[in-house]
Amino acid sequence: MRRIALIAASLAVLASAAHAQQPAPPEPAADAKPNANPCANEVAASLEKLRNASWFRMTSDMFTENGPTTMQVDYVLPDRMHQKVTNKLTKKTSEVILIGNEAWSREGEGNWIPLKANIAAELQTQMQNSVVQQQKDVGPYVCKGRTKFDGHDVMSYRLDSELGKGETVKSQTYRMFYVDAMTGLPVGNVLLVPRHDEKPIFKTTYAFPLDIQIEAPKNVAPPASSAPPAAAPAPAQPGATPGTGK
Repeated sequence: MRRIALIAASLAVLASAAHAQQPAPPEPAADAKPNANPCANEVAASLEKLRNASWFRMTSDMFTENGPTTMQVDYVLPDRMHQKVTNKLTKKTSEVILIGNEAWSREGEGNWIPLKANIAAELQTQMQNSVVQQQKDVGPYVCKGRTKFDGHDVMSYRLDSELGKGETVKSQTYRMFYVDAMTGLPVGNVLLVPRHDEKPIFKTTYAFPLDIQIEAPKNVAPPASSAPPAAAPAPAQPGATPGTGK
């Protein structure tokens, strides 16, 4: 089940850009204009461009209970995903491929194992809801101006969150979202702690390699009735923190 949780986490990455630590928004007044926040509109427009890109790669660096971890997720929309998770300390990897209504997983360089139909269907539903479909509300983003992110000239946006119980402005983590100043496409998404901006708790970058291909694996192990069922991972979203739903 750990792998399924990681896939869902990756889907959450995409969605977290839209919803991170956000309470349910109040009902708008009858005469209010939807999405009246221009900064939030710019973030939403960038995420919509991402969804219209047909394919993209999300690479996330994070800290988990097993140590520092990298998660790379390739998407070929509308229904293909390849996720690879690597523990930086042990160098161990796990992978999941999702194509339509079929999914496979493997550990290391071993054979791929078909995932049960209900698990594949759950992953496909998560991908459709978190990656393919447009998010209606991205949250109260504030424009923070032009800056640099990993060498890119970007526009930066901070997600304003309500303080949680026991939190202060000095201790509250916050999310930054970065958009390429020329193309309008997402470049990065990080979760930061005040006064430690150089060491993100979580960091995702977006890329658009021309060589992304997601095909069904060839070295698939035949089903064995005596073998325990394979655990399945779970897809990621363009802006949430894996493992937290934030």
